Amino acid sequence: MFRKLQNLMENHAETSEQHVDERLRTHYFKANKPEVMKVIKQILDEDTNFHELGFSEERGEVTFEVRQPKSAFVVISVVTVRANRTAVDLNVSTESALPFNFGNNQRLIVNIYEILKEKLTFVGTSMAEKL
Repeated sequence: MFRKLQNLMENHAETSEQHVDERLRTHYFKANKPEVMKVIKQILDEDTNFHELGFSEERGEVTFEVRQPKSAFVVISVVTVRANRTAVDLNVSTESALPFNFGNNQRLIVNIYEILKEKLTFVGTSMAEKL
């Protein structure tokens, strides 16, 4: 409980395999890395609040700025873990005068995952040990 409250107060949020918040666990999709990268590129091109800063399909890394509702810097990491199984992790940071962001970073991560789930076949979360 304390950790969840602490996460709401930080200017940084990221996903991981065993995150205390289930919504922020690594998401796996039934697709290869180029397919996932293509969908991410489409999302960035379609949303005017996203400003692409870097896109490396070779490294499986995308960086972009979010302009509204609150400015943020996002890094998406895409890793193929086996044939037709790809993991997606996100890292979101904000700069502000206040030392907390009231969960905006976490909401952004959840929103991006929801968009990916609409466009790709979602397999599950925290699957590294099962693969």
